[in-house]
Amino acid sequence: MTMSLSQIKKQFFELKAPSSFPIGNYKAEWLGPKWFQVGASFSLNFMSFRHWWGKSFDGSDIAYNLFLPPQNPEFQMRHPMNLSIGKSRLDGNPSLILEYTKNAPFPWPYFVDEFRVLNETDLLGMNYSKLTPQLALPFLIRKS
Repeated sequence: MTMSLSQIKKQFFELKAPSSFPIGNYKAEWLGPKWFQVGASFSLNFMSFRHWWGKSFDGSDIAYNLFLPPQNPEFQMRHPMNLSIGKSRLDGNPSLILEYTKNAPFPWPYFVDEFRVLNETDLLGMNYSKLTPQLALPFLIRKS
């Protein structure tokens, strides 16, 4: 998507939460202007998310972040997240909400991912600090 960050956020508000927890591996993709995509990807290297690939869901209330280091052909599952379908801090409507556990490396226990259904394979996500949800940053996860 080559929309602005505000256009993506507006689109997110128009989408619906999934009716159940996802199943499968989902590859992440940053959205928005190129400067944002490059900056977001680069900054993860300094936040315990180097080689982050996406997320893994098994239909339960726990998801994992997937990492794929270049020297290793197999995914590494790290930093579990608790899933719920609940009220969004962004607009009060239902969202798939992923919250890091207190054991995740700093600063992740203070961040939330929210997802809504874009189409049959894609979930549009917003990542934000619990202290400043109005500064949510968009990303997409696509079932692989």
